[in-house]
Amino acid sequence: MVAKTAVASIATLVLFSGCSTLTQQEAFNSLNTFTADHGVKNLQWIKTAQESASVEQSVQKLLSEPLTQENAVRIMLINNRVLQQMYEEIGIAQSELVEAGLMRNPLLGYSIGRSSGITTSTLSVEVAFLDLLWIPLRKELSGLALEETTLRVGDNVLRSARDAKKLYVDARVAEEKVRLGRSILKSHEASFKLAIRQYTAGNLSKRDMLKIQDSYQHTRIESMKLERENASAREALNTILGLYGKQTHYTLSTEPLKLPDSVIAEVGLEKRSIANRLDMRSAIKAVDYAAAQAGYSQSTRLLDEVELSTESEKTTEEKRLNTFGIKLPIPLFDFGQGRVSKSEAIYNQSVHRLYERAVAIRSEVRERYANYRYSYDIAKESGGVIVTTNQQILEETQRMYNGMLDGIYELLEDQRRFSEARMEAIEAFGDYQKAHADLEYTIGGKL
Repeated sequence: MVAKTAVASIATLVLFSGCSTLTQQEAFNSLNTFTADHGVKNLQWIKTAQESASVEQSVQKLLSEPLTQENAVRIMLINNRVLQQMYEEIGIAQSELVEAGLMRNPLLGYSIGRSSGITTSTLSVEVAFLDLLWIPLRKELSGLALEETTLRVGDNVLRSARDAKKLYVDARVAEEKVRLGRSILKSHEASFKLAIRQYTAGNLSKRDMLKIQDSYQHTRIESMKLERENASAREALNTILGLYGKQTHYTLSTEPLKLPDSVIAEVGLEKRSIANRLDMRSAIKAVDYAAAQAGYSQSTRLLDEVELSTESEKTTEEKRLNTFGIKLPIPLFDFGQGRVSKSEAIYNQSVHRLYERAVAIRSEVRERYANYRYSYDIAKESGGVIVTTNQQILEETQRMYNGMLDGIYELLEDQRRFSEARMEAIEAFGDYQKAHADLEYTIGGKL
């Protein structure tokens, strides 16, 4: 009878402690919501072989067309395995939340002894009763930890999206420079062949022919360097997109990199970043967690464990003896002062860390905006003024060369300067695009 009563009591405790909680998918949906508010949508958590196959099909479809920056980010979001590892952190935090809502299992004991023809059997059940009272506090702590983890992972997702944009720009710029370098090399090669024929015919001095040859050889070396840079930039993009094998044989979009007509103002960006940045919100949740942990440590400093026990003992030819008991910790040596002071120190540390994060974010906004603004001005000058000026110089030199007022060396030199101006303009346009991506992440949203 006592055993039945003990089981009923345990069932009641289980009923109260087994409250419903957030599922892993619901937690991941929260992550999707956070990142969607910042312009990064449609995250996918690969948990099965079928989902992995579906992602592979989606990636292949996106790679079947010239790759744009937008599609590069989409591939990264679903195919980057570093992000998939981070998504599992949400699963771990959610599992800890589930555990926090459960009582510790009761201990069921049974023993039997025999001496001088007398048999004694004992059945006991021990329940950590006070554990039930701490469940709400533990669930609050684990819930805050899950929120902090979700925000932190969301910030990493946004960082990865920014990095994917920048690496895509690097690959585009490197490919454009290779394309331009090959065109320049062909021009210098043709000029060198012409110079050899003119020198052989006696119409060009050896010195001028050697200068043209030197220009051609330097252009070949520069072309090789551009090919090397292109290979490195493309592999960096492949890595963040999670591509390998035949997947790396995609082509990049040839849509030209453009500048907007104007730039945004700096006013209000710091305030916007403090309100929107997920890492800032994660730091705030860390403070909330530390405060709740300090409260939990204070509440449980003396009575963290109380055990109720029931025992039923029967000896041969005697009636069964039923006993009830309770076990209380005696705060004789440890009053919980160490745990309390430690949790208070952790709380203070998290507050200082939050302040430091806010200062760093504000500084980052100012720095990124300056880079964004100056990159825009440099790109505008490079593409709109310097390239145009060098093009006009080359056209004038071409006319003078056609009129035999200038030699071929002067023409090649101006061709080289024009090509260098175009290279600088391509790099400047790429720098602006990367500065734009940096600023968007820094302020926590689209410009």
